[in-house]
Amino acid sequence: MIIKENIVFYAKLLDKKGLVNPLEGNISVYDRDNNKLYITPSGTRKSLLTEKDIAVLQNGKQIEGGLKHSSEYLLHEAALKARPDCNAVVHTHAPYLTAFAYCNKDIKLRCSSTFALLFEDIPCLPYGQPGTKDIANGIEEAIKEHDLILLGNHGCLTIAPTLEKAIAILEAGEEVMKIYTLANSIGIIKDISDDEWEKMCNEHPGSKRNRYKNIF
Repeated sequence: MIIKENIVFYAKLLDKKGLVNPLEGNISVYDRDNNKLYITPSGTRKSLLTEKDIAVLQNGKQIEGGLKHSSEYLLHEAALKARPDCNAVVHTHAPYLTAFAYCNKDIKLRCSSTFALLFEDIPCLPYGQPGTKDIANGIEEAIKEHDLILLGNHGCLTIAPTLEKAIAILEAGEEVMKIYTLANSIGIIKDISDDEWEKMCNEHPGSKRNRYKNIF
């Protein structure tokens, strides 16, 4: 099954990059044609996952998988419901992004062209108890025009049409925040001017604004 194979591959990649740990982080792929949610199991070291470990849910019930599904499946379902253009969700506690989530801060950088084109801003949802539907409070509005969001006092979540794209968004966001943190330790960060920022966001064909024109 290619879906399970992809989930195992990317779960191990996230583990190798230090973006998940044995007890935290989960990824999913939704097969919309067959109404099946494929998701990593709960509390399992990602580097040791096999295809038979991947849980498959249908209508909220596990129908496949040798291990119990992630307790965060409700979060994944809420995100996928809000974004019918997407089929993959990645939820992690990536350190630099999650640091902002711990502070309950939206991320609004103006110093990075990468950040401008990919995100413009990254909203932070209020705290919701993990493993319950409350962790997804506010997700429908926040994720409507954002592929990466923060979960207050918890972590972050990315969504995309494919798992490759969702992982790439996570990696890019984490790297920008890592560089931003380093830059802050060096000196005063110089922002891109408002005029140049707006010009880039409006005119660059790969900008978030122009990508979303093709979706909605």
